[in-house]
Amino acid sequence: MLEISISDSAQEFIVNLESKFARQIVRKIKLLAEHPTPPQSKVLEGYTPLRRLRSGDYRIIYVVQGAVLKIPLIDKRGDDKVYRRLKQLLG
Repeated sequence: MLEISISDSAQEFIVNLESKFARQIVRKIKLLAEHPTPPQSKVLEGYTPLRRLRSGDYRIIYVVQGAVLKIPLIDKRGDDKVYRRLKQLLG
């Protein structure tokens, strides 16, 4: 199982969600720590090795570095805002 590292902004996003959706996202993150490349995850074009995984109406953006599952961003899916925020995070 991979160690999980969640950025401050991703943690804040989870904390501000309704508990039902927060639990759903946390469950997905735990599953990613066990199996980081499920078939429903996709590599982010232009941002390799970052991957994305849907969790209901949300996207979990993540990368595996060594034995660590890093989650820099979680946001609404179907909205270009998540990619704009990612661009800002990565510079």
